[in-house]
Amino acid sequence: MIQRYLITLQLSPQENSLEYVKGLPGLKELEIDESYGLILISPKRSLYTIRASGDIDADRLISLQPKVKGVHGDPKITPI
Repeated sequence: MIQRYLITLQLSPQENSLEYVKGLPGLKELEIDESYGLILISPKRSLYTIRASGDIDADRLISLQPKVKGVHGDPKITPI
């Protein structure tokens, strides 16, 4: 089963594009869900989120890329 994650990023106004994020070291190796896009979650703090899938080591990603502020699981919700 493929693991999905929501990755929180702190970006300046010049950096707030999906193309910019896809080129960041540590993120360019990930499979980023383009249909999810880059979502602004806190305008006051300039926080955005993206959805990515694969085998992600959260601690390594956060230490490698200072713009990453959090990595959170994004489980698929289905009716049972």
